[in-house]
Amino acid sequence: MLARWLYFAAFLVNIGEPAGPIALADQYDHSWQLSDLHGSVVLLIAGDRDGNKFNNAWGHAARAHCKDQLKIVYIANLTSVPGFMHGFVKGKFVSKDPAHPNGPILLDWKGVVAQRFGFHDNLSNVYVIDRDGVLRYTSSGKGTDTDLEALFHVLDGLVSR
Repeated sequence: MLARWLYFAAFLVNIGEPAGPIALADQYDHSWQLSDLHGSVVLLIAGDRDGNKFNNAWGHAARAHCKDQLKIVYIANLTSVPGFMHGFVKGKFVSKDPAHPNGPILLDWKGVVAQRFGFHDNLSNVYVIDRDGVLRYTSSGKGTDTDLEALFHVLDGLVSR
């Protein structure tokens, strides 16, 4: 585990640096690029199999706090999934009811986001990108009141409320 973190540390974007290009596809094979949201404040929320259970705590609270001033993007870190299981796992994100499709969830099979911004297993990982594409905040946790207070402080300085 530590060796993986040390490997990623050599490539991490620091707070105040451009987030750089990120391109992923969602569970419906729609491509997405971070640059498409240039001009918006973006909250990336990434989780692995265990960490994703905290994603909604972060997302719902941030949406309520910032209203429509924030773009929220959910990302599934799937680096631990062996290649032969990709199709099966991807199918778990696709809604079985076409009338109620799951919202887009970006599937990060190669750990692009983890390599760029860092990642803690078994927790939600959040990253705030400002309107100019600069990384302004990173954190990981369960979306507790203390976690959210720190996030809101950063968001308040970036969005007009």
